[in-house]
Amino acid sequence: MTTAMEATFLGQNPVAEILEALMDKHSLNQTDLAHRSGVSQPAINRILKERNKAKKPRRETLEKISGVLGVTPEQLTGQDPISVRLFDKGAVPIGRWETLTHVPYSGDMPPGQALICPIPHSDMCFALPVIGEAMVGEDGYREGEVIFVDPAVKLTHGCDVVAVSPKGGLFRRFVETPEGQFLKTLNPCWPNPILPLTSEIILMGTVIFSGRIR
Repeated sequence: MTTAMEATFLGQNPVAEILEALMDKHSLNQTDLAHRSGVSQPAINRILKERNKAKKPRRETLEKISGVLGVTPEQLTGQDPISVRLFDKGAVPIGRWETLTHVPYSGDMPPGQALICPIPHSDMCFALPVIGEAMVGEDGYREGEVIFVDPAVKLTHGCDVVAVSPKGGLFRRFVETPEGQFLKTLNPCWPNPILPLTSEIILMGTVIFSGRIR
């Protein structure tokens, strides 16, 4: 039974309806979603246009898209209800590191949930649990702490960022010097604490809150 806190979509192809609503909530166009999910823009366009067809996208495609939007594949296909909080402008989806690194998720938070970000943010903002001890230190973070990441916030010296390298996801501090731009850990004992910011590294967003404004 659907409660007041749940939303269901009863069209012939609920994937298109749900996907369109979530893209609107996050102010994502097809190109933005393709870049963040790894699913091609033509494939996303086909999903949105096949409103009168019963064909369902492949599981791999659903997992990539749902991971970016903070829902489960079952919620994206209309099999499970979606909390209306996911459509609330104050709520942001809880992301998964696997959608950044494409490795098994090692965090504690299940997909398909949302958190309220207590400070102003863009519709592209998402939350992630801190994994590992690279950012443990003075003015740092503890493992399991939730960080709110906003891709719309301008990158500045000393801000903390989430990025993707060829080897996986990164949570680091951005440092700009006359010698160049770098990503560094706050844990001085971490192996390879300083990493040059090269064209192979994609910045996903800036940390704006984690129990306090950052």
